[in-house]
Amino acid sequence: MNINELRDTVLQAGSVQSRLAKVYAEALIAAALKQPNGVDAVVELGAELDDFVSGVLRKSPDVASFLSSPAVGKRAKASALGAALPGNSSDLFRGMLAVLTKNSRLNLLTGIAAAYRQLLDDRAGRIRVKVTAAVALSEAQKAALVSTLAARLKQQPVLAVSVDPALIGGMIVQIGDRVIDTSIRTRINTLRTLMLDKGSSYVVKN
Repeated sequence: MNINELRDTVLQAGSVQSRLAKVYAEALIAAALKQPNGVDAVVELGAELDDFVSGVLRKSPDVASFLSSPAVGKRAKASALGAALPGNSSDLFRGMLAVLTKNSRLNLLTGIAAAYRQLLDDRAGRIRVKVTAAVALSEAQKAALVSTLAARLKQQPVLAVSVDPALIGGMIVQIGDRVIDTSIRTRINTLRTLMLDKGSSYVVKN
């Protein structure tokens, strides 16, 4: 297998996992909506998913590797999950984990959580926006940014703001695959590149 075939195989595997994760997420939402508390159950299940992914899988890479490893038996995984789950976990959440364990799909957990969140955002007209700023943004600045983005995107932005002093000034706004970079660092790098290009042209001409 050459490098291009390997790349295509990896990409195909990734897209298959994404589709499977979305199927599971859709099934979870449908199951939650059938609960007596309906919409509240959907939100609560989403919070359980996010909490488990961020509080267990991302904080404990060894646990994540153990659960996703094909070399580990289903019974051992079920036992580990039982120990890792909080006592107040819902029946829906426990049932989902049992199904994933039975089908050897625990490696999809992170993808399912992301797909679930995306489905809820789509239903509510929300869009996730990652903002990296040179300095911490004030509440007024965040509100102004949300207002500007909402007017342009026709959706309600949900900001995830982080600080990176290396940007020097300005910010980087990422919306899905789109990136808006107004940082001073990028402007300086762009100017430096232009100057180097012009310098090279001058040398060639002379």
